[in-house]
Amino acid sequence: MDGVWLGTGGEVTEGFLISVVVRLLVAAVSGGIVGFERGLKGRPAGLKTFSLVCIGAAMVMVTNEYIMLFISGGSGDAARMAAQVISGIGFLGAGTIMVTGANQVKGLTTAAALWVTAALGIMIGTGFYFGAVAGTVVVCGFSRLYTLLDMVITGNSRYMKLCVEGADEQVLIQLLDYFSGQGIRVKNLTRVSEYKWYKKDTCAVLELDFGRKRRHREILDAIGEIEGVRFAHEI
Repeated sequence: MDGVWLGTGGEVTEGFLISVVVRLLVAAVSGGIVGFERGLKGRPAGLKTFSLVCIGAAMVMVTNEYIMLFISGGSGDAARMAAQVISGIGFLGAGTIMVTGANQVKGLTTAAALWVTAALGIMIGTGFYFGAVAGTVVVCGFSRLYTLLDMVITGNSRYMKLCVEGADEQVLIQLLDYFSGQGIRVKNLTRVSEYKWYKKDTCAVLELDFGRKRRHREILDAIGEIEGVRFAHEI
């Protein structure tokens, strides 16, 4: 049998139907790989979300191809639905971005990864498998590489931003005395109330300038030894 009747478009070739299944499976795997990498880091969108985004984008492109080949007789814009996917994926990305109580923006990388995964789905949906596989490898590979580089560069830079919570106001005084004795300039100090573990504690976000490159881990360890400090972490 050369073709099957499916929907309102007349005969659809078996080759096209097989291609659709293959594309959706590849999209599920590719999106899942990207999502797995994000899930390992405890990000808000993981394997399932990324896989669904990639599958959905592939479905859109497959549907677009179906309309052009079997309904409109080859007329129409092959890129129109792809453009809608790229612009429409923003609502998912916006949902992953948040500002914490310490004025820290989180979720930007996850939002970007969702957008990229939609692009992978479009590539797979059009049958461009080499580009999709190469894109998946590049996205996952460089995401890991940049994480390692960021740990090395940021963790030894001249500037540092951290959040410190202490039992009382005296902790902040001791903290500022420590920075002064170390020659560390406090560029900015902002009190934050919604980020505290304990209601009666004092909590602040500080921006520091060491004047030269220093290991941030050493600074955090030193702060942790100050009496009354409940926790301190870099943001």
